[in-house]
Amino acid sequence: MKVTFTRTHARGYCVSVEGKNIDRVTMAPAPGYDDRLPHDVAHFIVESELGIMGGVFGQLAAGGTASTFHSAESKNHKKARKRGTRIAKANKKDALFSEHAIWAAQSRWEKHDIIPSTDIPTKDIERIIARFEDFAGQWSKLPTGGSMSLEWPHDVKLTRSKKAR
Repeated sequence: MKVTFTRTHARGYCVSVEGKNIDRVTMAPAPGYDDRLPHDVAHFIVESELGIMGGVFGQLAAGGTASTFHSAESKNHKKARKRGTRIAKANKKDALFSEHAIWAAQSRWEKHDIIPSTDIPTKDIERIIARFEDFAGQWSKLPTGGSMSLEWPHDVKLTRSKKAR
């Protein structure tokens, strides 16, 4: 699955996702803009590094919407939205862990005064911080309209509904 982050204006970005067996989805505008590391980039990096399959990008890879993305291609928008809601609900624990992991890693990366405690191994946090730094170096130089694409490295098989169990 290819995920593209596009700088849409001086303080905004959007995210588009495309891949095999999934509808092309977008989130525009995307929340949590930062000159160095937009929030959804932090999700992508943390979830891919820690293998969080029920986070935002694992849900998208499984054909969901993570409750924030929209498909322009889906022939049945209502069905796609319901499927996305089921996937999000079934993976709430992973989504919450993803937010915690972002907070833990980003607080350390930005050297905040308050650093949350976490059970995430230090080596994992350090690897995430290195990826934050690498992305930030490239993103901060992008002009308006510029994009960066990342490949989701995991095969995802999430439970879509109780019927699938």
